[in-house]
Amino acid sequence: MEIYYTSDTHSYVYPTDYVSREDKATGYMVLSSMFKDDALKIDGGDVLQGSPLVRFEMKRGNSPLMAAKAFNTAGLDVFVPGNHDFDFGYETLRSFTASLDAEVVCANLQDEKGLLKIRPYAVIEKNGVKVFVTGAVTDYVNVWDKDKLTGLRITDSVNALKAVLKEKDAAAADFRICVYHGGFGNESGSLKENRAGEIAELGFDILLTAHQHQIIKPYYIHDSLLTLQAGSKASCCAHIRLEKGKKPEAEIIYPEKDFQLNDKMKKLREHESRLETDLENYLDRKEGEVDGILEDRSRIYSFVHGSSLADYINDLQLSITGADISAASLFNTPVSLSHEVSMKDILQAYPFSNTLVTADITGGQLKTAMERSASFVDFRNGKFVEAEDFAPGKDERYNYDFYRGVSYTFDLSEKKGERVKRLIWKNIDLLQNPETEMRIVLNSYRASGTGGYDVYRTLKNSTAISVDIQDALIASFENRVVEVPSKTDFSVKI
Repeated sequence: MEIYYTSDTHSYVYPTDYVSREDKATGYMVLSSMFKDDALKIDGGDVLQGSPLVRFEMKRGNSPLMAAKAFNTAGLDVFVPGNHDFDFGYETLRSFTASLDAEVVCANLQDEKGLLKIRPYAVIEKNGVKVFVTGAVTDYVNVWDKDKLTGLRITDSVNALKAVLKEKDAAAADFRICVYHGGFGNESGSLKENRAGEIAELGFDILLTAHQHQIIKPYYIHDSLLTLQAGSKASCCAHIRLEKGKKPEAEIIYPEKDFQLNDKMKKLREHESRLETDLENYLDRKEGEVDGILEDRSRIYSFVHGSSLADYINDLQLSITGADISAASLFNTPVSLSHEVSMKDILQAYPFSNTLVTADITGGQLKTAMERSASFVDFRNGKFVEAEDFAPGKDERYNYDFYRGVSYTFDLSEKKGERVKRLIWKNIDLLQNPETEMRIVLNSYRASGTGGYDVYRTLKNSTAISVDIQDALIASFENRVVEVPSKTDFSVKI
């Protein structure tokens, strides 16, 4: 048996990176053109957020979504939902999964309404090899999407997988496969985002991880469990070979630059050419102008000198909520906005929909949060570098926060946890007056404590603001010239 595994495609379906109109060797159409017809095809979730395509389709109310059409055309056998697939609530998840021909598998998802097409596991036999396939989504859906889970329950992932392994079908299979929409992590506390380390001890033969957007080449744990992770945005996939009585073999594979779509995908693309053209025209549409540059020049430059794009987003969050201070992050790929700004430019700069949360915070709690951001950068061998121990193996630039409404200094010569050396709000020294209270605005992702910001979970008087930052950012450009904000009083010492 051969298996092809994708995850975190975020509806990157067409051969495009959404930067140019030229075809690129990326996207699910391209990847799936490499799949053999008789292979087992698995996807590990995160489809309903993250690309201009799915945002466009959601706004237009398209159903079924293009991602579902591509999955069905490719002959997807198993789909395990990811955390972003819960972002829009029960009915959206139900509509999407109902449109799939694949088995929808998730051991720790309970449907209290009984309408979802979902099972705890599937048994599939191809070419004389029988596999038991189960899956689970990160427990942290209970934090990020707690207000969207009406009718659904996300249970403890490890316990659910442990229970499903006791099924008689698991024992009868030649290989037992777990698809976990989460990864390896070392979090503490009662609720953990990435529990692959625990799942690896349960007795599976293959553990396919996801969620972290890493490319982890196949390797063995305890010389018996094969594990890997296959990146994101349909830029690559895993190819696994199974033979009875032998250890699984696997590799990460990439499309050739001179790729060719197979006949099925060519027909699908031709059939959906109107959608592709409409999307391209939508993305090229001018939204507004900037009287200079909303700058996110480079990762290190922004870490050390600040970012006028981050300042602009923070000012937007403050204007929406009336909070005293704001924290905002940027994304893994730096994007600046200047002169004429298109829809494509905005969606590249802020690719995910987030809502806002306001809460009361003390100066001491703010310092604790800011120490996390200050740990993201080190100064070594005469230059600024991203800290190796911030998130080993994972590109987590979005977990560095920029602050607005306070003046502050990071001193990188100090050890981590003691780097915030100046923190002023309205002429109040918050380091000397840590009990001073303010109102902070954050995006909903950060307010959950994700990314090492556990202190935010302890804030009082938390209020959810049902404003989509992506929509607000687009609206802020409509038919106007945007002014570049004044620079935040921020400095880094070495």
